[in-house]
Amino acid sequence: MSHSTAAMPDTPAWPDDASLLAALGSWMGQRRWYPLKGEPAHGPLRMVGSWNLGEGVRDLLVAVPRREAGAVLVHVPLVLEPRATPGDFAAAGEAEGNAGFVIPDSEGGSLTLVDGAHHPRFWRAWAQSALDAGTTLGGTGAQAIAERADRLRVTTGQQSNTSVVLPSPGDHPAAGAADAATGDLIVKLFRVLSPGRNPDVEVSVALARDGWDRVRTPVAWTTLTWSDTATGAQLTADAAVACTFVPRADDGFELFCELAGADDADGPRRDRALTLARDLGDTTAQMHARLAASLAGSAPPAPGELAQALRERAHWAMDEVPELENRLPRLRDRVEAVLAELSALDRLEAATRVHGDYHLGQVLHAVDEDRWYVLDFEGEPLRPLAQRSRPDQPLRDVAGMLRSFDYAAEVGHAAHPDWLPAVRGAFLEGYWAAVETAAAAAETADRPGPGARQTLLKALELDKALYEAVYEARNRPDWISIPLHGIEVMLNN
Repeated sequence: MSHSTAAMPDTPAWPDDASLLAALGSWMGQRRWYPLKGEPAHGPLRMVGSWNLGEGVRDLLVAVPRREAGAVLVHVPLVLEPRATPGDFAAAGEAEGNAGFVIPDSEGGSLTLVDGAHHPRFWRAWAQSALDAGTTLGGTGAQAIAERADRLRVTTGQQSNTSVVLPSPGDHPAAGAADAATGDLIVKLFRVLSPGRNPDVEVSVALARDGWDRVRTPVAWTTLTWSDTATGAQLTADAAVACTFVPRADDGFELFCELAGADDADGPRRDRALTLARDLGDTTAQMHARLAASLAGSAPPAPGELAQALRERAHWAMDEVPELENRLPRLRDRVEAVLAELSALDRLEAATRVHGDYHLGQVLHAVDEDRWYVLDFEGEPLRPLAQRSRPDQPLRDVAGMLRSFDYAAEVGHAAHPDWLPAVRGAFLEGYWAAVETAAAAAETADRPGPGARQTLLKALELDKALYEAVYEARNRPDWISIPLHGIEVMLNN
C-alpha cells in the first residue's frame, strides 16, 4: 500500500490516558496477537510506559491484569491519523479492525488511531530511533526502512507478534540511496514483552555476528525502558527487530507435506525429500555448533535430574489426557522404562542455547540458493523469559523436528508408508554426520557415545509427543491420533 503520510501541522491532541486505555482494552481483545484470548482483564489496564517517537506517533506499553497474580505487558504502537480511517491502512485479506480503531474526541467528533505496524510514519520514526540508539548492524538497513516505509506490507499469518515486509524497489524507483542498495526486509514487532533480552533478537544478532549465513541477518532492533512501579528499578525489553527477508522460499512444513503426498517411493520426488531432510539435519547441526560458540552454555543436569523432570511432565500429560492410557496399554510402565534408561546414563552433552521451538514451520528453503534458513528463535512468548533463554540439550531441537516430520506425513497424506521413516532417517543422518565432523575438527574426545545420544533423543521425543497429545486434546481433538501413533512407534522400538 502507499499513502501520503507526512506529519500534519493540525494533528489533534491525543486522548487522555483513561479514555485511551478503555478503547485499547476493547480493541486489543479482538486481535490475533492478544495474549489472553477468552480471558477478560481482571482489573483496569495500566499505562506502564509511553514514548513519543514523533508528531502523532507513540509507542505504548500496557499492563493487562491476569486472573492469577501479575500482568501481561502488551506492546502497542499507535499513530494519530486525523484524515483517514483505519481501513485505509489495512492489508489485503486481514481481519476487519486490525489496522486500528476510532475513539470519540473531546469536541463530540472522533479520532482515528492506527496500529503503528500498519503506518509508515511509525516505521520512519522507529528506524530513526534505532539509528539514534546505535542498535543496528550497520546503518544502511535502518535507513532503508525509513526510505521505503510507504511500501510496507503487514503479513496476515503471524499470531503472537506482527510482521511487516518492507520490499526492495524492484522495478519501481528507489526512495533513496539506502533503499536502492538494500534487499527485502522484514520487521517483527513483539507484542508481549518481558524484561530482558528477547531470544529472537539476542540469538539472531549473535549468530549473524558469528558469520552464520543460515539465519536472516538482523539489520536493526529497538528496546523500551521503563521503571518498575514496585521497586523503581529500570527495566528493558526488546520491542522489534528488522532482518533481511528471503522472498523466494518454501515454508518447510508446506514443502514436506507436498513431498509426502506426491511421493513416488523410488523416484525423483523421494530423492528430493531425502536430500532436503539430510540438508536440514546438517543445517540443524550447524546451528547448534554456532549457538555453542557464540552464546554462553552451562554444565548439563545429571541424567537422573532430567529424567525426573520428564517424568513429572509425562504424569501431567497422562493425567490430563486419559485417552493416552486407554489407547496405549501399560503406558506409565513403558514410559518409566525409557526414563530409567535415561537415568542410567553416565552424563549428558553440555547444555547450550537452543532454538527452543524447532519444527518445520520454523525453517525456510530458499529457492534460488537451494539452502535452509532457520527462523524465530523467540520460543513461546508466554513462557517466562528465563526459561526461554536457559541452556538446554541440543537434542531437544532434534526431537521437535522429528515430531514435525510425523505431522507432515499425516497432514500431507504420505503416499507410501515408508516415507516417514525414510525422511526421519535422512534428517538424522545429516545431523549426526555434521556433529561428528564438528567434533573431530574441535578434537572433542570425551563425549557421550551414540547409544547414550539415542537414549536421550528417545526420551526427549517421547516428552514432546506427550505434550502434543495434551495440546491436541485441548485444541484439535481430531488430530490426537498423530501423537498417539508416534508414541506407540517410539515405545515399540
